[in-house]
Amino acid sequence: MMRPKIKTTIPYFVLDKEIQIGEELGVACFIDDPTGSVALLVQSLNGEHDTEQIFEIVSSEYPDISKQDVLDAIQQIDELGFLEDGNIQPQDLTPYLTERYKANLNYFSLFTDLSTSKFEIQEKINRAKISLIGIGGLGSQILYHLSAIGFHNIKALDYDRLELSNFNRQLLYSESDIGELKTGLAQKRIAQFNPNVNLQIINKKIEGSKDVLDHIQGADLVICVADKPTMFIRKWVNEAVVQAGIPMISGGVLNTRGRFFSIVPGTTGCIQCAQEHNELLNPKQKQQLENMKNISYNRQNATISSNVGMLAGIMVNEAIKHITGIAEPYSLGRACEINFVDYTISEVSSWDKADTCSVCSALATQR
Repeated sequence: MMRPKIKTTIPYFVLDKEIQIGEELGVACFIDDPTGSVALLVQSLNGEHDTEQIFEIVSSEYPDISKQDVLDAIQQIDELGFLEDGNIQPQDLTPYLTERYKANLNYFSLFTDLSTSKFEIQEKINRAKISLIGIGGLGSQILYHLSAIGFHNIKALDYDRLELSNFNRQLLYSESDIGELKTGLAQKRIAQFNPNVNLQIINKKIEGSKDVLDHIQGADLVICVADKPTMFIRKWVNEAVVQAGIPMISGGVLNTRGRFFSIVPGTTGCIQCAQEHNELLNPKQKQQLENMKNISYNRQNATISSNVGMLAGIMVNEAIKHITGIAEPYSLGRACEINFVDYTISEVSSWDKADTCSVCSALATQR
């Protein structure tokens, strides 16, 4: 039976003729309590009593209060987001994992109510299969975040070797590792950091959509932060995720900005849909892209670790939303941008599925 409990992350205070639940301005709720009955009710919401017992506790001192009054009050407090069910226990989390991810669970409790479980959110993360393409500056920080949060099944692909110039933003490695393959170094470091993570590494340079498709098979989510070959990598990844029907988050750092977006095949438009949409808005774009394909261009990195970390954190939060459903991904079907100077996030463009899309339409027909 349900045992309502004020969430451990939310303190309450018994004041003079009122109760304060929560401590931050704009979040805290103040409830009038001229008789002290609300204080007794709130103090009884400790996860040790079911609703019948709570009513008995309150009515023993305040006999004019009905059972329905107590149930209505509990419902109102639950609707404010302050309650969880103290009777819900983890299904798959061991005591060790429950302690390791204790702060995660406290955070996830903020997205639950009496009918949902913070443990289930963490368990979904533990079970999810993530395909990460690229473990350079952005990818290595994303990998660290994924491992810390408890994504236990990750397959990572890269082919680069570690260079001295990587260290201003790539935090997995040591200078003694210079010249080594990033994939092997990442696997070793993550095993030390969180031994619960099954990190499979693929040391391979992507040369077409088939390479991507082979890598992402069986994944629940693809995160693409590879940037080479510049004009082709996202095209290949897009074709693969649409064919496989796997959601994808992608992003990258460009000087003082970080851009990110996510697509869900069959629900949102894909990258090709976005390109066709943008070409309608800017007829010159198609020719501009064609011109760039024929120019040998090696973009120079211009970023700092803290900026990369901001974008990595945002993208991993989007991954959590995709996997757990605690909220809709902010970047779903639209390109968003964080300005690293003033910290604003804005929408750059959004797009729907295009009926004429050469990727969505063709592959949907094949399936």
